[in-house]
Amino acid sequence: MMVHTEHGLVRGLDRPGYREFLGIPYAAAPYPEHAFDPPRPLAAWDGVFEATAPGATAAHPRAARELFPDPVVEGPNPLNLNVYAPADPDGPHPVLVWLPGGGFFSGGNASPWYTGASFARDGIVLVVPNYRLAAEGFMLLDDDVANRALLDITMALRWVRDNIEAFGGDPANVTIAGQSAGAAATLALTGCPGARGLFHRLAAMSAGTPLLSSLTRAQQLSEDFAALLGTARTRTALAGAPVRKRLQLEAAWLPHEVRTPPADVDARARRVRRDSLRWQPTLDGTVVSASPYDALAEGTLDALMIGTTAEEWNFMLGPLNPAPSTEACRQGFANLGLTGQDLVEYLRVLATDNPGHALAQALTDSNFRGPARDIADSAAKAGIPTYAYQFVWPAPGFGAAHCADLPFVFDHLDAPGAAGLLGPDAPARLATALHDALVRFVRDGRPGWSTYDAETRPVMVFDEKTREIPDAFTLPPDRLRRAR
Repeated sequence: MMVHTEHGLVRGLDRPGYREFLGIPYAAAPYPEHAFDPPRPLAAWDGVFEATAPGATAAHPRAARELFPDPVVEGPNPLNLNVYAPADPDGPHPVLVWLPGGGFFSGGNASPWYTGASFARDGIVLVVPNYRLAAEGFMLLDDDVANRALLDITMALRWVRDNIEAFGGDPANVTIAGQSAGAAATLALTGCPGARGLFHRLAAMSAGTPLLSSLTRAQQLSEDFAALLGTARTRTALAGAPVRKRLQLEAAWLPHEVRTPPADVDARARRVRRDSLRWQPTLDGTVVSASPYDALAEGTLDALMIGTTAEEWNFMLGPLNPAPSTEACRQGFANLGLTGQDLVEYLRVLATDNPGHALAQALTDSNFRGPARDIADSAAKAGIPTYAYQFVWPAPGFGAAHCADLPFVFDHLDAPGAAGLLGPDAPARLATALHDALVRFVRDGRPGWSTYDAETRPVMVFDEKTREIPDAFTLPPDRLRRAR
């Protein structure tokens, strides 16, 4: 299967019912000497680019791989993308650009969880770009260029605009979506002047907060990182530092609950929010000139779909049996700016005597569900057709936790590792419902339930049965499941 792009010929693979193109470069190779440069234009190539195997992934430590498979593929050019297109040449087909998650320190398009067979089957062209991570993506150097990761994504979106028609896609009908860090990146792009007009709708799934770093914090982190690495804060010095040493420091900078969760459950509870992910999009005033709240208030999107899982932090806090002590959980609540009385109220509302469950839910509410509700409010008030959802189906052992929804979104319950996360009896009809909702949203901006407004706040709840529930972001998970 051969396709003409603006840079040259690309050969992909014919799969049953769809076409697959892997590792197509969208920018010049950054490694080794340009790892900290803004993305550079790609030169045309002679001959045929063989897009038949996964491309390189951005350099990142092999850490926190329990949630989903995260292959590390070495190579000079991680600035590549995968395209999954319907076998039917008739088009143009709507386009979905999916941004991988991974906390901005891991993740990439080589993960088998992001294959696009189901979307291509349903008439959607799926594009999955890589972007640079951690210090490469977000460190501020002496040139003060911020958010290289977002510049990478913007260049990938320009590639889509200029080339996707050759794959059967419609450049005038592009939705950008992502989960976790990928969702935070999509929201940050609303405030990027360089990305305006390159996408039309947005789906943000499990975007954790804070959504943006302050410029002051990013500058301090960058100075600290360079000092610990023993290099000057310049492109050349950073690119010349040993990659292994840099990745060791990246891994050491991960929060304890990601890197090496303390074995003692009380220690895990007390450490909540003591440290956080360092690298993320920065409100620098140039690449990102507005917060997602301010950008959405301008009403520039055609439509927004936003939601979370109902128990995001269940997995990240770790096993809570035996239960942590009430004293340790009070400290965890204090780290969130909450009180002992708040802990008592969570125990009452959740109808549990395990304070660890209360702490996990408080983390979910403050970091994910509450902010999603606020963003939906802002977008709806700006006149953007907004659709909110909650994923509440409980995976065995840890409930509706972070990443539990991904195999359902991709209608890929047999993805490698999915059964270990979801158990053997994950409901196929739920995968059909959640995947179809995103497909409908990509097609025409209407996923199949009521438009959100800041007064009644209708939210679609995805469980073994789907149903709309008012203001579901504020209700405890078990109450959302009672209508089964």
